[in-house]
Amino acid sequence: MLIKFFNKIYHFIISRKDFRILLFTILIFYPFMFYYGYYKIGISAIGYHTNLIIPIYFIVLFDVLAKRVSRISKIASQGKYFFTVIFIVEAFLITLNILVNYKQTKFGQYISAYDTHFENQYHTSYPYEKISISNREFSFKRTANSIGLSDKEWVKEKNKNTIRIICIGDSFTEGDGVSFEKSYPQILQNLLNEKYQNIEVFNAGKRGSDPFYNYKHLKDILIEYQPDIVLQSFTTNDFYFDFIVRGGNKRFANNNKITFRHQYWWEPIYASSFISQILIQTLGGFDRNLVKRKEIPQLTKEMQGETIKLFKEYKELSKNKHFKLIVFTLPFYIDFTDFNIVKKLYKYDNLVFYNEFKNEFSKIGLPFYNLQPCYEGHFKSSNTDPSEYYWSRDGHHNDKGYHLMAECIEDIILDDIQSLSLKKGSINSFKLN
Repeated sequence: MLIKFFNKIYHFIISRKDFRILLFTILIFYPFMFYYGYYKIGISAIGYHTNLIIPIYFIVLFDVLAKRVSRISKIASQGKYFFTVIFIVEAFLITLNILVNYKQTKFGQYISAYDTHFENQYHTSYPYEKISISNREFSFKRTANSIGLSDKEWVKEKNKNTIRIICIGDSFTEGDGVSFEKSYPQILQNLLNEKYQNIEVFNAGKRGSDPFYNYKHLKDILIEYQPDIVLQSFTTNDFYFDFIVRGGNKRFANNNKITFRHQYWWEPIYASSFISQILIQTLGGFDRNLVKRKEIPQLTKEMQGETIKLFKEYKELSKNKHFKLIVFTLPFYIDFTDFNIVKKLYKYDNLVFYNEFKNEFSKIGLPFYNLQPCYEGHFKSSNTDPSEYYWSRDGHHNDKGYHLMAECIEDIILDDIQSLSLKKGSINSFKLN
């Protein structure tokens, strides 16, 4: 039925001169536009449009051959039928988001986990870059400051009584899903200012970043801003996705040119069709991030060692530069659901992750905090559902979620704020409740 419906639409377009001209114009110019996009942004030029237009080329080709070359008309008709099925399946998979990875769902284009086209050693934006994110659930715009972060302009000079907090992490720190004013660092600033004066909170979060990038950025650049407290997020997404794909400090080994573990020559083929993705994952033994499943246990063990080594250096830096390092994990919406199979398959269980690294971090004397009990306590006391705090499709926090995140972090750092205020001898300049 779907094939008949598609053929009716196709023949209607072909039979109308104006539609036929439009179709062939698109087919002629698309390769040039695609080549330009690929030259400018790499594999990210591949999108849903690529998945659909490739079978259309073959449908048109076999249709022409069936009509004009009689001796192969039967074979050509079968070819047209085959690629019509391919087109319908691709459209079906796009519509239902079946086996589509998170970034394809969010941006409508293929974003490779291995693409280093725009990567720098700190994973920051360009200075003063205009940042615009829009999807079905939200839309926001930001402008990066002079050091490539989505925040106000930072000043290195600091009053001796000022307590400065740098929040560092990925999109949950930067504030994907909300405006700058509603990101957790900005809300934390407002919450602390209700109790104290001379508190500065800087947002050093960057979408897609991870603690290896964060540590290098802090050590090389951000430490010059004299933080008293550094809040570092470290989640299941960092470890089981970013670390497994990118590796640890080896990514920086090539003269500051970022290099990840694998960059397969055939990935553009994989990206151009959801059917090919299913086949390569199934027959090739890859997961959605093109990591061989049989290699994951060894990679996980390797990255556990790399992670502990990283945070040892992080802790030593905090000691030498006199700031308090606070590392925390936070739950994603899936951590409040019963998708046990998904949790096991994709390592989404925040509590298991937290307990594993809490034990490891305790061996090096580094506390590790989990925001999940705070979230659960809030849900219970306010009689609210976790779904009210996350965007249902995107998965990031909404306004309520980032406010809750800031409140839970405030609970963790209040004792340190009080201790620092006494140490600086500026308690009288603070507002006490």
